[in-house]
Amino acid sequence: MKNLKTALLILIVLVSTTLFAGLAVPEELNPLLASAKFAINEIEGFTAEKIINKEGVRIKVLDPQGKELWVSEILGDQEKKFFFNGQSSNMLIIDLNADKTPEIVTAVSYAPHNASLHVFTLDETRQKFRPMPFNNQQANNSGDFLVTDLVQEDGQDLAFIDNNRVRALGMLYPENEYSEAVASFFYYRLSGNAFAFECCEPVPVDN
Repeated sequence: MKNLKTALLILIVLVSTTLFAGLAVPEELNPLLASAKFAINEIEGFTAEKIINKEGVRIKVLDPQGKELWVSEILGDQEKKFFFNGQSSNMLIIDLNADKTPEIVTAVSYAPHNASLHVFTLDETRQKFRPMPFNNQQANNSGDFLVTDLVQEDGQDLAFIDNNRVRALGMLYPENEYSEAVASFFYYRLSGNAFAFECCEPVPVDN
């Protein structure tokens, strides 16, 4: 009987450990959200990592020896996907402007219901990465990222139509306070090392 009680106790402990292991905070178990290898100036072995901790989400780049080359500021609170040429992704390494240097593309979300698309390009003079700005000449503003306030989990709220054109879903707020905000697509086109506002169109509504 004593041996049976001991066996049952061990079984209960094992089952409890298995059950509660699944309740841990994901980022405490694995802070790595995405990882990709790439080359700089034809030198292979660089690594881009998308990581999360208690502070938030950031991008880190390691050199071929595994040493930290660059780390971004905190970009947001939570993981986020975006679309690139019809495919969902959370981080992508690609040469967007065909200048033979890599760009790091990623997205994050944050409270209350917002998300942002970030594109980092290599500053070869400093061997660091810097954000590619999104400029809106019509509104006379510029930012280091593109924001959406109509977040979609699959990433279609922030989408690359092709390598140099981006579409963001968001609300267009009129200057007239008596008019209603309209769900719209905001288009930006890559020109050199910056994205320039192209146009805004209301989201088609089925009758």
